[in-house]
Amino acid sequence: MASIYFGGSRSLAPSSSLLRAVVGAVVASGQSVHVGCQRGADSQVIAWALHLGAHSSLVVFAVAAAWQACPRQVQLAQFSEARVVLGAGGQSAPMPARYLLRSIAAFQGCSAAVFFSPGPGSLAVAREAINAGISVFAFGTPHSGSPAPVPSSIGFWVESSFQGSPCWQWQPTVTQPSLF
Repeated sequence: MASIYFGGSRSLAPSSSLLRAVVGAVVASGQSVHVGCQRGADSQVIAWALHLGAHSSLVVFAVAAAWQACPRQVQLAQFSEARVVLGAGGQSAPMPARYLLRSIAAFQGCSAAVFFSPGPGSLAVAREAINAGISVFAFGTPHSGSPAPVPSSIGFWVESSFQGSPCWQWQPTVTQPSLF
């Protein structure tokens, strides 16, 4: 079964109809959903996947090492028999690094990484996905234009679509190696 990684802004507006449409299309296509453990986009992806009955194809990656320390939406996913990977960011790195490491663990084996209103943290994850050869898509807010460039990545955003919804796709620029 193919897998899609979802992430995005921690302050994504509640009940994003675009998020529901995209996650719903992925679930309907039989692909599994990989997602992190934060509020905002992560929380909405978890809630919508559970609402759609996609318990067996939902994989939640949590930084917490014990389910009791997880946010409510992660506990709900576990109680609903979705797969929850605890301690996905490791325990030795500083907390901001753990979230990046958790996201890297979450997108391993995925065919695409999809972000909703990506900010600096999401764009750092997008950089790592690009480096891993994963296609990266982003949905912004209406009339917001393309997202900020992906840091430390050579390329640009192009208009695209994902699961039938218009979005942006990162297009890496291929550079020619120097001969001298």
